[in-house]
Order: sequence, then C-alpha cells, then structure tokens
Amino acid sequence: MRIPFVRLALFSAILLLSISASLQAGQDFLRAAAETNVNQRYLIESVSVAGVQVDEWEGGKLPQDLRSQIKSLIGARCDMNLLGSLGDRLRKELHLRDVREHLSKGSAPDKVRVNFEVVRKEVAFDLSVPKFLYNSKQGWTGEVDASTRVHNNIFSAGILSNGDDLIERYAGISGRYENTHIGTSWVRFGVGVEAYHEQWNQATKEAVAANGMQLYRSRINVAPEFTFVVAKPVTISIGASFERMETGNAGIPFRQANAATGEIHFGRKFEGDAAQQELDARYSLRLAARGLGSDYGYARHKLTVRYSVKSGRQLASSELTAGAIEGDAPLFERFVLGSSSTLRGWNRYQIDAVGGSRMAHNTLTYGYRFGEGTAETFYDCGSLWQNGDPVKLHQSVGVGYRQGIFVLTMAYPLREGKAMPVFMVGMNY
Repeated sequence: MRIPFVRLALFSAILLLSISASLQAGQDFLRAAAETNVNQRYLIESVSVAGVQVDEWEGGKLPQDLRSQIKSLIGARCDMNLLGSLGDRLRKELHLRDVREHLSKGSAPDKVRVNFEVVRKEVAFDLSVPKFLYNSKQGWTGEVDASTRVHNNIFSAGILSNGDDLIERYAGISGRYENTHIGTSWVRFGVGVEAYHEQWNQATKEAVAANGMQLYRSRINVAPEFTFVVAKPVTISIGASFERMETGNAGIPFRQANAATGEIHFGRKFEGDAAQQELDARYSLRLAARGLGSDYGYARHKLTVRYSVKSGRQLASSELTAGAIEGDAPLFERFVLGSSSTLRGWNRYQIDAVGGSRMAHNTLTYGYRFGEGTAETFYDCGSLWQNGDPVKLHQSVGVGYRQGIFVLTMAYPLREGKAMPVFMVGMNY
C-alpha cells in the first residue's frame, strides 16, 4: 500500500503544479489582454524613432513602405501587437540589437506619444548609394558610401564621379570621421577629407582661356568642423577648409584656397489635424583670406529656405536658393544652375560655362501620392550672373515620379527656338 500512496502523492503534486502553471499563464494572458484593451482606448498623437520624428530620418535608412506604416500610426488607436511587429522590422532594417516600444502621455488625456527606443549594436556597418543619376544631356553621376559606427564615433568613406553639382566633373574618394557626443550631446565634431580629379567641358575651357582664369587638374581638401545644438530647431557649425589645387603650371604648380566656414541651420515641423508643415532654412559662409595661407581672397554666401505642406495624399513645396560671391574665388566655389535640382532641362554650359558669382533660384512643386509612390509636377525659375552684369531669367517645367529614393523626371526648358526635353532617372536622396 505504500508504493501506491507515493505514486498518488507524486501524481497529485504534478497535477497541482500543472494547474498552478496554467492559472499563472492564464493570468499573464488576461493581464496582457487587459493592458492591450486599455491602450486601445488611446489615440496615437506622434511617433518617433530614437526620439527623432520619422520624417527626419534619412531617406535611405528606412524603406518607404515601413516609413508609411509608421506614419499611419498617427491618429490611430494604440495597438501594442502592431507596435511590436513594427519594432521587430525596425530592428531588422536598421540592424539594431533591440527595439522597445515606449508610451508617454500626450497633449490630451486620451492621447499618447509613441517612441521606438533603439539599442544599437556595438559596431554597425552600412552601405548606401546617396546619388546615382543619368541625365540624357550630361551623363552619369554616381556615389557609393560605406560607414561604420562604434559607440559615438562614425567612420565613413565614399567613391564618386559627379557631373551634376559643379561646373566641372569631379571624381575621386572621400572620407569622414564624426563624434556625435563631445562631452555632451549638444556638441559634435567632424573632419572630412576629399581627393578629386577634375574633367572640364570644352565650353568651360574656351571661356577660361578668354577670361584669363585658371583651371586645375586635381584638388585635395581637409575640413574640420564643430557643430553646436543651440536649441532643438537651431544648430550652428564652425570650421575650416584647407584646399590645395594642382594647376599643372610649371611656374605655380599648386594654389591654396583656405577658408573659415560657418553655417546656421533652422528646421521645424508643425503638426496639425488637417496638415503637416515643415520649414527648413540654412545659411552658409565661406571666408578665404591671405591670413589663412590662401592664394584667393573671397567671401561666399549661400541661403536656402524650403517650406512644404502635406495634407492627405497631397504635397506642395517651395524652395528658394540665393547666393553671392565677393572677391576672387576658384571655379569649384562658383554657383551653377542646370542640375538635377535647379533649372532642370537646361544645359548649364549654355547658361554660363564658368559659373556665376550671383545666383537666385526657386522651385515650386506639387505632388500627389499613389500607393507607395508620388507623382510630381514642378516649375523652376532662376538667374545666374556676374556682379554688374544684367540679370536674365530662365524657366523650366516638368513632371516626375518618386518612390523612396528612386526618381524619374522629364524636364522641359522654356526658351525661344527649338528645345528638347531632358530625362533624368536614378536614385537621389
């Protein structure tokens, strides 16, 4: 009788443990369900990733469909299961160690703010293509960047051939080191190194020979910079640029263009029930002086102001850019119109083969979102001139389609005589 009793006692203990475990699992499930049901009473007021609004993340870091899903949470009921699945995808897409969903009180009792808190890996590696464009008149422009992050230190390197941004085509390599936390998150330090070889259009060569200007074969630049976060929407950067150009002239083989640099940036977003507005303004100054060992003396000013508004599927924006150069500046500092973002459809060498010392440009864009992409129509107008010369206005119109970083554009210059449209296709942030 003793053995059956032991077996009965053992069976009873196992049964009690199973019942207790089941009850505990049931209580955990009911508690989780109750928490989910409670959270679903709240509306999501805003969504951020690592404390940054999702719109402020760089285009190549988040796929467009994931960005759209996260943005669609705003105004919806709080669903913890959905937040968890989006957090898992964020972790995979951004190659993070972990992502946690954190809720905080909103501006009203029935609203909450959602922040996806990220835990980064000790070493993260990223490969991106910031620009890869084909212009039917001006050819290819391409850039590939690789970067890695160790704690607060970011190391990056790139290789490029760019025929879009300056009066010359420049090709070569670049590298950059950045520390995002110099004693405090309000101060950052970075230093960039660039080494480029230049190719010149025939129209530029002829214009330079006629004006007595000087071309260069290659240039190397070292540019340290400190950035200070003065307030949340305002940052100020102060630095220097030490640039050396190889001229190919036996008498003067090298020339220096050393400058002090500065920039003020203001960026602010305004969230509303009917529309989202964004204002971004940036002023930069490059001041080259003989006291810095420069062979050039000049001051280069540039101002860019962009305003955009989104409402439902519609987007409208206006971007104004203006610049002025005082003094004698090298060709890479001169302003250019007729690129993938300014006076699209125009040939830059027909506007001015050596660039200008004065520039004003404005772009008006209207877009409508279809699914994951956006169809756009735009109007560009601008002027490029030398100080003291008459100002001539150039205009162009066009249509385009954008999905994530992929862009397809057809631009048509408005001018007298025969004009052919220009097509641009590729990837551009």
